[in-house]
Amino acid sequence: MKKSIFLSALVLLGLGLMTSVSAQKKKGSKGGKKKATTEAKAADAPAATTTAAPTAPAAATADVPFEDSGVTTPDIVAEADSFDFSVVALDTTKPKDGYMKLTNLKGAKPFPMPEENKYSVKPYKRIWREIDLADTENRVLCAPDDQLIKFMMAAVKAGKLIPYDDEGFKKKITYGEAMKRFKDKVVVTDKQDTLTGEVLSTKEMWAEFNPDSVTKFTIKEDIYFDRIRGRVATRIVGIAPVKKQKATNGTVLFETRPFWFNFDKCRNLLASKEIVDLSRGISDMSYDDFFIQRAFKSTIVKQSNAADMWIKDIYPEKDKQVREAARIEREIARYKRNIWKYN
Repeated sequence: MKKSIFLSALVLLGLGLMTSVSAQKKKGSKGGKKKATTEAKAADAPAATTTAAPTAPAAATADVPFEDSGVTTPDIVAEADSFDFSVVALDTTKPKDGYMKLTNLKGAKPFPMPEENKYSVKPYKRIWREIDLADTENRVLCAPDDQLIKFMMAAVKAGKLIPYDDEGFKKKITYGEAMKRFKDKVVVTDKQDTLTGEVLSTKEMWAEFNPDSVTKFTIKEDIYFDRIRGRVATRIVGIAPVKKQKATNGTVLFETRPFWFNFDKCRNLLASKEIVDLSRGISDMSYDDFFIQRAFKSTIVKQSNAADMWIKDIYPEKDKQVREAARIEREIARYKRNIWKYN
């Protein structure tokens, strides 16, 4: 009896274990199928995303401002033909070259110099200086198409200035004579063989005056002590153009001063002509101011002497001429310093 009951219990226990194992297998099978289904969906997801990618930027930039989007809008164009030019007025005022107002000196008068009394003046020395136009500080006197000599010769032609044959201002010369002294003689072909090109004869002619041929100006000035004003004064007496005299073959022979102008007689003309040199800060200045204020650079080439010789005649060597000019400059400066010293 007991044996039968024990066997029945074993059978029931075996059946329960089999049922539990079978249930677990079914559950595992369902989980695997669900996992497989999830993995399959995950594998299909990139393809779907890739397909939708082209439309994504449009949705992303829909709210982005035009200037930040980087997208060119073909509808926005400049339509010049549609502008109404009738609403714009033409500006007919005279244009200005820059914003600096330059003074008009036409008709200006030179400021008067003090009248010297020969009894109140103690003469010291007469000197001659050369203003070299090749020096940058003097280039304002030979600006292209606005040279000082060109302006002065135009005044001579107009009868507003008188050239003199000598530096003592004793003999006047005409405009035609002055221009002739400026011109150089050149040799030109008169007759030529048309077959061989051989020159059969030549003739001399006067070349046209070139303002650039004037390379320097010579000024004559007096240095004296004015007892009334108690100062040493320097006054320009005369001014002369200097040009290189050339031979008919173009060789430079020597320098010459074709004629002289009396400086006091030039002042009305020089005061009416304005000069500008922005590189040196020169503006609102006339030629007269330029000379009176001694804004030029010069070299002494002669001082009054009994033989009336130029420094270059006494010292042919260039370095000795420079030293002599410097010595005279020091002598003048010493005279100005010591004028009020008494023993």
